[in-house]
Amino acid sequence: MRIRFGRRTATLAAAAAVSACALITSAGSASADDIVPINVGHWVGLYNDPNTTDGKIGWPDVPPGGSVYAQCWTVGQSIGNYGNTWYRVNEVNYNDGNGWYWTGNAYVFAGYADGNARSVNRDPGIPHC
Repeated sequence: MRIRFGRRTATLAAAAAVSACALITSAGSASADDIVPINVGHWVGLYNDPNTTDGKIGWPDVPPGGSVYAQCWTVGQSIGNYGNTWYRVNEVNYNDGNGWYWTGNAYVFAGYADGNARSVNRDPGIPHC
């Protein structure tokens, strides 16, 4: 026994499949992390806490042109006229051709990273910690 579907049924089935796939893809891509390019001319240190007094985590500073993968933003030590906002990060890209490195949790000063462009709810992918 052979079952045949008409063109309309096939079109509706295809449309439903595409809609379901789009829904799954959009739900799966939602993230509370986002890439922050280091673009204001400062090298960015990776710190244990959102202040410089607790020291760095042991990874090299990220140069301009590199990126960090920010999980969230928080308030910490104020530095100069750049404010007091920090990103909690877990990966860095030194733009050295080797891709992303997992660092574990660290904090970078948002003012030196991107001039606070994505902090304080300016980027919905980077919520408050």
